[in-house]
Amino acid sequence: MELQQCWSHYLKADQLLEQGHWPEAHYLFEQVLTHLPEHIHSALNNQETKPCQFTCLVTGIRDAAVAQSHILNRMGQYEQAFNTLNQTYALLQFVSLESSDLIRTIGSILIKHCDDLLQHMAAFCSSQRNARWMVELETVQKAHHHFDALKLSYHGKQNTALIN
Repeated sequence: MELQQCWSHYLKADQLLEQGHWPEAHYLFEQVLTHLPEHIHSALNNQETKPCQFTCLVTGIRDAAVAQSHILNRMGQYEQAFNTLNQTYALLQFVSLESSDLIRTIGSILIKHCDDLLQHMAAFCSSQRNARWMVELETVQKAHHHFDALKLSYHGKQNTALIN
């Protein structure tokens, strides 16, 4: 799916969601979440991508994942609701580990989006009132800590000057 069509699906899904047409919005968000990661990777590898363009892509996938998760939660598809948030969270965490000027420029936005998705997962898991979901949350929180350590280690090494 072309990026323009992906964006059109996102806008239409958002509109349908506001109007209460969950099944239609669910279908369109599913299409967006299936194809947008490919566009994110393409943009990341394209030297012509501007930070504002990339920011729109990562914000779009975060917003689509949150909306889709809410729809799935309302439909009683809890596992899929959580997985939607978790997969998008993982994608943005791995993207944030990339070493490029683009990622360094919008790094704080990626951190904010990852933190936001983590908060949505925490709210979801807490609302389930089930020990299994709290274990899932604990696992994601541990991964979050490890990603933070990796970023600090990796980006710290890049910023350290070598003296021979």
